[in-house]
Amino acid sequence: MLFSAGHTASAAGPFFPRQTVYNFGGGLSPAVYYGNRWGYGGGYYGGGYYGGNWGDTRSALIRAQGQAAESRAKAMVNYQEANSKYIENQKKLAETYVARQKAQRESMHEQAAIKEMQAQQRQAAMEKQAEKNRKMRESGLSPYLNASASQDKETLSSSQLNPATGEISWPESLMGDEYKASREKMQELFSLKNSTGVTSSLSSEIESEAIVMKNILRGQIRNMLPNDYLSARGFIEGLANMGKTA
Repeated sequence: MLFSAGHTASAAGPFFPRQTVYNFGGGLSPAVYYGNRWGYGGGYYGGGYYGGNWGDTRSALIRAQGQAAESRAKAMVNYQEANSKYIENQKKLAETYVARQKAQRESMHEQAAIKEMQAQQRQAAMEKQAEKNRKMRESGLSPYLNASASQDKETLSSSQLNPATGEISWPESLMGDEYKASREKMQELFSLKNSTGVTSSLSSEIESEAIVMKNILRGQIRNMLPNDYLSARGFIEGLANMGKTA
């Protein structure tokens, strides 16, 4: 069908039923586009992308944003809990360190007090013994009975010298600071003897250290009871003799 300018006709067909079509100088009227399913009536703005799927997409975006916000909130809570636990652990470590340092200081002070008390007791005992020895000498008695007698056969019991470990249990009379270096040296030699066995050089070193200890003991003879002096000397002799045997 041909159309002239200004002529109108009613178009019918499967796509444009009962729609009026205008001819605008070779083109179709906008009614064709506004009325078909590809235009504004049934296309993008009518029931297509903006009319249907956009609503679903927007809902999905909103849900995703909500889930992201929830995840951030949970992560923040977890971070705060972990940070709180870390701070609490650091506080406990600091408290434990302070308590340990305090205990160590108290122990050191206690040990120092014990050593001082023991030193005072030894000094008092020595002064007391010196007074007894003086009185014995004034009475004509010798406080050093058999002090120079030979003790070549003197030995030590297992409680004095442990045969399994070589550990020495020193008598009180030889526990003074003046014997400290000799005690450590003797213990080192007997520990070595226990692990390697008797050797001539080892026996010689033990004998030499025993002489050092006897010289120290001899310098304290006036401040000791005769029996204490003889017992201490016998212990030193016993060490020298035990150093010669397996």
